[in-house]
Amino acid sequence: MRGLEFVLYAHDDLADPQGPAFQLNLNSGPRMKQHVGYDPDAEPRFWFTLDVAIAREHARSLAGRPAGELLPALPRPIVLAALRDALAWWRDHDGAGAILSACRAWAWATEERWLSKGDAAAWAAERVADPAPISTALARRADPGAGDPSAEEVAAIVEPVERLLEE
Repeated sequence: MRGLEFVLYAHDDLADPQGPAFQLNLNSGPRMKQHVGYDPDAEPRFWFTLDVAIAREHARSLAGRPAGELLPALPRPIVLAALRDALAWWRDHDGAGAILSACRAWAWATEERWLSKGDAAAWAAERVADPAPISTALARRADPGAGDPSAEEVAAIVEPVERLLEE
C-alpha cells in the first residue's frame, strides 16, 4: 500500500466558488510524503475539485447517505478549470502522468463521465491517430523503470486536450 490520503470537508465548504475547500488534508503512509494541511488556499485547489467531482460519481458510502447525495454537482466551468490546472501540473512533473490525465480529462470533457486513468487511456487510444504515446505512458505507470514519453509524445496527446478544455 502506498499510503492514506484523507480529506475532510465541511458541507458548506463544498460550495466554495473557487472549488471545494477542505478542513483537513492528510497524507500518510510508507511510500508517501507525510503532509497535514489546514488551509485550502495554501494548496492547489484543482486536486480537491477533481476529487469531489470523481467521488460524487464513484465513491461508495461506508455508512450514511451515498456520495452522490452528499457531494454537490460542481459547475462545468470549475471542473474544466481544474482539469486545465491539473494538466499543467502534470506536464511540469511527469510526462506519463500528463498523458494519462489528458486521456481522463478528454473523456470527461466529451462524455461528462469519469473513467479510471487506465480506462480513459483505452478510450483515448481508440480516438487518436497514433496511440503509441498512450502505450508509453501506460508502460511507465506499470513500471517506473520504463522509459518516459518524449516531450513530443506528451504534446501530441496533451495539447489537443488543452485546447478542448479551453472551449
